[in-house]
Amino acid sequence: MAKSRFRTLLVQVIFLLAVSAAAGRPLRADTVDVFAAGSLRGVVGDLAKEAGAALNIEVHASFGGSGTMRERIEKGEKADLLLSADLGGPRKLESQGRTVVPTIAFARNRLCIISRKSAGVTAANFVDRMLAPKARVKTSTPIVDPAGDYAWTLFDEIGHIRPGADAILKGKAQAVMNATASLAPASQGAVALFSSNQIDVSITYCSGSAAMEKEMPELASLKVPAQLDPHPIYGIAVLTTNPAAMRLALFLLSEKGQDIVGKENLIPILEPHR
Repeated sequence: MAKSRFRTLLVQVIFLLAVSAAAGRPLRADTVDVFAAGSLRGVVGDLAKEAGAALNIEVHASFGGSGTMRERIEKGEKADLLLSADLGGPRKLESQGRTVVPTIAFARNRLCIISRKSAGVTAANFVDRMLAPKARVKTSTPIVDPAGDYAWTLFDEIGHIRPGADAILKGKAQAVMNATASLAPASQGAVALFSSNQIDVSITYCSGSAAMEKEMPELASLKVPAQLDPHPIYGIAVLTTNPAAMRLALFLLSEKGQDIVGKENLIPILEPHR
């Protein structure tokens, strides 16, 4: 009995010594290269801090339109994870055999109508305000950025109840894209376009609307009515067998990871539609 207790104690001491030795010898952090949608800057930043510390992971992040990031991967650029603002991009990579697990949904969003408070845009009149002949409507560019695809889907839904309205709204958005194409990239944001009086309405993710209103207090946001909203779903493409990338993806799906999603004004994937 005494020998058994001694052996147990000896094993425990050896284990503690090993742990202490490891703690005193800094381990090199595992690196994960992440391509992510621009609307996920806050999520990825928080993930790098929290998961990085907990899992000894160093996150190297690049941001852009999800379609653009997917194309960069297709052209040969290396990434461990693609965090996309849609499921279509990750699923396309999956269909090409570029992923190591099926596409994972991890967050949702809503579309918001951004306009000046003085315009008095409401759920009852927002379609009429956008269809007004002089109204300039901004969206992101479809295919390049899923936010543009979601806006086009919204226009299609409006077209079902207002025949022909979808073509008018897409024409307005395309006209703004053409008119602002020569601006320097730093000046293409919706707030800058509102400030320079180049647009009257912007359709964007609700997750970013609070920041826009803070930057320009005369702006107001309106959630697209639920029956018209495409309810954006964000997805992960796991592109390599890097164990650290797998751990990071799982962390994002964990309770702590989903708390990060909610903190950054997106909707955790298991929450009901808002």
